[in-house]
Amino acid sequence: MSSNARTMILNGIDRLIEAPEAYSRFKKIGLVSNSKAVTAGFRINLRSLAEAGFDVRFIFSPEHGYFANIRDGDYISDAEHPELKTPILSLFTEGHSRNSIVEALEGGGADAIVFDIQDAGVRFYTYIHALGLALSAAETLGMPILVLDRVNPAGASILEGGLPRPGYISELCPFAIPVRYGLTIGELANYLAGAVYKNADLTVVRLSEQYSRNMIFDGTGLKWNAPSPAMVSPDTALFYPGTCLFEGTNLSEGRGTEAPFQTIGAPLLNAERTAESFISNLKELGIEEFNFISVGATSFTPDSSKYENTLCEGLRLGFADGGPRGFRALLFGVLLLKTIYDRHRDDLKFLFSEKSRKFFIDRLCGGPELRETVIGGGIGDVYKLYLKWAEESQAFSLTAQGAKLY
Repeated sequence: MSSNARTMILNGIDRLIEAPEAYSRFKKIGLVSNSKAVTAGFRINLRSLAEAGFDVRFIFSPEHGYFANIRDGDYISDAEHPELKTPILSLFTEGHSRNSIVEALEGGGADAIVFDIQDAGVRFYTYIHALGLALSAAETLGMPILVLDRVNPAGASILEGGLPRPGYISELCPFAIPVRYGLTIGELANYLAGAVYKNADLTVVRLSEQYSRNMIFDGTGLKWNAPSPAMVSPDTALFYPGTCLFEGTNLSEGRGTEAPFQTIGAPLLNAERTAESFISNLKELGIEEFNFISVGATSFTPDSSKYENTLCEGLRLGFADGGPRGFRALLFGVLLLKTIYDRHRDDLKFLFSEKSRKFFIDRLCGGPELRETVIGGGIGDVYKLYLKWAEESQAFSLTAQGAKLY
């Protein structure tokens, strides 16, 4: 897809370095970020902050590490920036019980926290877990926190998914918000400061005034810089809220291919029949909004993750003419999951974690309802569950109205 943007949207980092004097109380900082958080000119924020007079005393890295090159789920050790020698302290450690921001800053050395990470606008994309740690540390330490807003790559006008059920709060589901929560990262910080971290001294640096909620990344004029190893393109971010569900199954979600989350399959998948069944299910439900999605049979061999170096048959997903604006990715994902299950119920398995004592897909969804409905219900029942979730997400949208900046 090509960008139709006439004016480049400026993220919070660009607004900050335009007028650093307005944020003088944030000079000695602990920076929660990774190296993929760049300016509109594609410069790493760390260098731009230093040139604008900000003294970065500590760097706190989320999942995938500061250089965003560690595979998903791997715990990360502390390190040191190879050139600047600034300490890099991991926020993604085994057990997730450690808040290295508090540990590092409670003894002094910095007077503020700055958060700048490109998010995906999805509850189980763990960078919002890092945001929670930053807000919690600010509240605990009585230290101001500055959140540099960034565009929501899938748009901030669509909400999808229900709220988590009791017992399902984790790093994959850190807050009582929908799967797609319809906020920018700065707006989410606003919401959390009002609902959870009520004593946090929060300031948000807004996006430029040309930004609108229904913009997707390709409409911003910005260059994509993959914020994590598998989030390789703006299209990846659009499919991710729905096709990430396949992480909770024994199907490949496309990690280790050139198109993660747009390539779904396994060695025994009958791709052509599955694609035909999916189209038939959409017709049965009267759903026409996915006409601009291409669902084609393909073969692929992942070079990592599930089925590494094994030939798989699968589906290659993409956008045909018409574009992805308004794409309800979670609806697409749950219906595709049900379609594949019905055709391959003897082969498709849901992955269970002995450590958490939960199915992984339940942790992604915030409860067991989807898995149970896929196994025990029909395609119409899955759609009804989605509509039930929609009521919850719309109620959340009203609750979060006061946190919105645009």
